[in-house]
Amino acid sequence: MAFGIGLGVSGLLLGLGIIGFVIRAMSDGFGAHGPWGYYAAIFSFIFMVTGAAPLAASIFRVTKSHWRRPLTRVSELFSLIGIFNILLFIPLMFVLPAFRNPNLTPLAENELDLRRTIWFEVPIGATAPQWLDLLGIACLALCALVILWLSAVPDMAQARLQATGFRRSFYRVLAGHWHGTKSQWLNQKAGLALLGAFYFMLLVFMQFTISSDYAQSLIPGWKDSIFPVIYTLTGFQSSLGLMLVILFVLRRWGGYKNYIGISLFWSASKILLGLTLLWVYHMFAFGITYWYGRLEVEQNILKYLLFQSYGWLFLANLIFSFFLPFLTLLWNPVRRSDWGPALAGVFVLIGAFLFSWRIFVGAFNAGDVYNIGLEHVPAFVGPDLWDVLIVLGGLGGAVFIYL
Repeated sequence: MAFGIGLGVSGLLLGLGIIGFVIRAMSDGFGAHGPWGYYAAIFSFIFMVTGAAPLAASIFRVTKSHWRRPLTRVSELFSLIGIFNILLFIPLMFVLPAFRNPNLTPLAENELDLRRTIWFEVPIGATAPQWLDLLGIACLALCALVILWLSAVPDMAQARLQATGFRRSFYRVLAGHWHGTKSQWLNQKAGLALLGAFYFMLLVFMQFTISSDYAQSLIPGWKDSIFPVIYTLTGFQSSLGLMLVILFVLRRWGGYKNYIGISLFWSASKILLGLTLLWVYHMFAFGITYWYGRLEVEQNILKYLLFQSYGWLFLANLIFSFFLPFLTLLWNPVRRSDWGPALAGVFVLIGAFLFSWRIFVGAFNAGDVYNIGLEHVPAFVGPDLWDVLIVLGGLGGAVFIYL
């Protein structure tokens, strides 16, 4: 019953999101990137959270953590949302500003012929970085799906003996010639380790390129090597938080109390606490570097993203991404419960959403991307009805596919 309700509600939200997307495309087109700020924010949030989730299974499998077993399949199922991430990214390919300034005025002050990107020495990337981004996201999704398949092969081999009809044929194809021999188990273990290592490298690289191409490069004069690390840490933190929330729901109301023990929450909460401390450290490093720089463009970026235009969002982001989860996980009795780490997971998920809202909406509405620097502090841009529908549709679509 609950599954059907969740599927229906998420499907309804997905439908509303499609309506909002169509109206946004018809009214604003793809010529300007400003109106698509909230679309970029929800893509960033979903990609950041779901992209990092399959990594948890690979890392904890390599470290031979026994407590991670209930978490493994929960995290690997997020591989399916990789297909949704590809579909979400495609519209963003057409709104990214051109690399070369189409309205360049000769001898104009503070105006660039070529806007700043990370691809300035890569000819193909400089002309069309979005195609390289799409290729990377597609490879990431493919790698995640292979990890899910390889991990589930023994289960499907067992299921083919019990299923009938189409399901039996389907499981027979996916399970292949698996018979559970010692060599097959060793090959599976080695394959998952290699795929996990490759997925980790590709994930970090794609989080770097997405955060650079669709955030930093759209704010004139923003050059920061710390921000991609913050983006990656936010993804790790929020994905672990989401998995703890899902495991809490399965334990309390899904009938898996005997299979999902407290040790999982206790162990994972320590990692979540460490990621929370890493997040605030890098956030401090980003702010203090620009604070002491004292250049006008650096001060304007701080005012724009941290203190003035999006200052209230930054404060809320700081509260939900650091203060609330830190104060929750600080106490050992809370960490040893199932509700404590799950509550911290809810906090960091809200913080990650506020982070994407603040950064990507701000980046898409920062003004002329061909300016040499941010000469003034742009105003806050709030959502309209279509933005709200798009955000709800993105969240609903991710939940619908996962269910």
